[in-house]
Amino acid sequence: MDIGEILSKSWKTIWKHKVLWLFGILAGCGATSGGGNGSGSASTHIQNSSQSGTWDAPSFLSPATQRSFEDFFRMLGDVGVWVWILIAVIVLVCVILFSLLFLFASTLGTAGVIKGTSLSDQAAEDEKPLSFGAIFNGLKPHYWKVFLFNLGYRVAGSLLTFILIVPIIIVGACTCGLGFFLLIPIGWFLSVMVFFTAIAIIEESLGIFKAIARAWKVIIKHLGSVVLMFLILGIGQLVLSLLISLPLAISFIPFLINLMVTGVRNLAPGTVISAILFLSSLPLMIILNGILRAYVLSSWTLTFRRLTAGDELEPIVLSEETKK
Repeated sequence: MDIGEILSKSWKTIWKHKVLWLFGILAGCGATSGGGNGSGSASTHIQNSSQSGTWDAPSFLSPATQRSFEDFFRMLGDVGVWVWILIAVIVLVCVILFSLLFLFASTLGTAGVIKGTSLSDQAAEDEKPLSFGAIFNGLKPHYWKVFLFNLGYRVAGSLLTFILIVPIIIVGACTCGLGFFLLIPIGWFLSVMVFFTAIAIIEESLGIFKAIARAWKVIIKHLGSVVLMFLILGIGQLVLSLLISLPLAISFIPFLINLMVTGVRNLAPGTVISAILFLSSLPLMIILNGILRAYVLSSWTLTFRRLTAGDELEPIVLSEETKK
């Protein structure tokens, strides 16, 4: 496998077929983020404050502001339990609906980049750039299988994490944190399995379980090449992602400078400047992240195609009975 050829052709592919940028942006909708551990203590504090009708306000707040906060938390304490239950149910339903919506978009983006890269790899160099319709029509027969696979592994991953979280913490604590490093190669392997399974579904028109078996076979057979490609793409994506997100981090500097100079008395100038910088850099970050994700998916698709290119040419050993 020529890694240089794969990396070079992946860039040429997404540069020529810029519609893959759009699919890359959609594929980024599947990114997940973890929550902090401070929500429990915060909610407990609010609950206690609302029940008592008081609030331990910071000392720098004026008496009028403190009274406003106390009235607000007293009002929360007067709200009935069934109202909070109804709000929780509505929030849960909204979270599920938005998660499914993002999963639909992410699956469309991932499948689009895979199919677009495959079509480009099979076409002549002088062919016209692919259109959205051509790619969409090509991935339609495989979309729902990829969607069900994505949904299945996310649900299974969440359940497995919930079941194993306590043993993992115990192992990590008993090994002074060294046990957590064992999760890194497992995570790498699972991420490549997810990529290759989706590619196998689209490239070879396989069912979900056959595609999982196919991905396993390809990875185990070409483990060295897959690990090397993962290191190149993983480290490269990490570095570029940090560079892409740098403008967003810089956008908060005016607010922090304003906070250090004036305290909380006059935060309006720094807040406005930071908000403008943030909103200005956000679209650029989304586009660049979409291009980067399209490049990574394109590289994995070409890697799978190169690793499996000789499978059909492998000799078949006939038994003596077959020869007769």
